[in-house]
Amino acid sequence: MEAVARGVVEQAIDDELSDRRLELSYNTFKRFEKEGLLKSAESAMFGKIYSEAFSYFINYKMHSKEPISLYEVEEFEKVIDRRVQEIKCKIIHLTAR
Repeated sequence: MEAVARGVVEQAIDDELSDRRLELSYNTFKRFEKEGLLKSAESAMFGKIYSEAFSYFINYKMHSKEPISLYEVEEFEKVIDRRVQEIKCKIIHLTAR
């Protein structure tokens, strides 16, 4: 994955991990959990962060008009793997309040 694409993914994760965005997601997903529509607000939050990062990556690649290689998808997963503990800790920290 080229540096710009990696930066787009990293920025998407950073944006989603902002206190304000996490709080908004948590409030929404917690309400859905209480209504029985979700099993876990925390899992939904993780899924949202993952899907936003992937969406940013796909949009970047579409605008660059370059095909997405399997290698780039593997690199995307490595970025997620590298940041998964940080994501989990931020979600836990928010939900423990």
